Amino acid sequence: MRRLAGVLLASLFVLGSHAAVQGVTFNATLTSIKIVARPGQVFTREFRLTLDPGQQKTRFHSHMQDWWRSEDGKQSFYKDPGTLARSCGTWVALSPVETEVLPGATMIVRLTVSVPADAQPGGFWCVLTVDQLSDPLAAAEGVGVNFLASVSNGLFVYVGDLERAAEITAVEIVNESAVVTVRNDGNTPLAIEGRFEFLTPGATVPTAVINLARNTLLTEPILTGAFSAALPDAATLPSGRYLVRAIIDYGLDHYIGTQKEIDVKRSVPAAGTPD
Repeated sequence: MRRLAGVLLASLFVLGSHAAVQGVTFNATLTSIKIVARPGQVFTREFRLTLDPGQQKTRFHSHMQDWWRSEDGKQSFYKDPGTLARSCGTWVALSPVETEVLPGATMIVRLTVSVPADAQPGGFWCVLTVDQLSDPLAAAEGVGVNFLASVSNGLFVYVGDLERAAEITAVEIVNESAVVTVRNDGNTPLAIEGRFEFLTPGATVPTAVINLARNTLLTEPILTGAFSAALPDAATLPSGRYLVRAIIDYGLDHYIGTQKEIDVKRSVPAAGTPD
């Protein structure tokens, strides 16, 4: 079974392989769990999943995984807990691991997080993944596709002194998007957001401003992230040479930024511009 979206948004994924194209529907905890801790402390948190009343009883299996993404954010990777040095997956005990949920009922998975006494300062992360199990007694006529559901919810544990440090390493225009590459030089995941400003030479007011959606930059195994935002239409931002500013907020009381002159070539001509 393979998830198709990122975990840091705690996204719900419908996957797998039933003669009728349908899958189980439910509501689940979709907010990442965040814990500020000291070495040796123990915490208990809960994950809740409520099966829709119109569904049949369904069995779910819960387990912890390590998670990271590719630099461009287009691929997510899931491995056994403890694969990453900054994993907190091995700190977590789950109860129950497997359970059957009746229609309209709520499953509660308790996560007991035991921070090791020798845990080093910094941010640690993992995910709780809850998979729907197929019912071996539910026979389907003929050949079909059985849709199974899987939901992953992020767990972040912040231990001791956190060092938040980041550096912008590149700004470019790629395929109708502005892209800024940021490197995490600290010891904890960073929440990255910000904006791009496009100024014509000598101007003080931007021709266009586009916001960068909030995302997360991890510390390993890939400590750089390429964060992108779609350019506005060509009428708002026509082809030309611009001073492009990237301004990044990563959780401190100041921003970081850089600027670069870039020739922007639009694939769609501005209104009133001949082809």
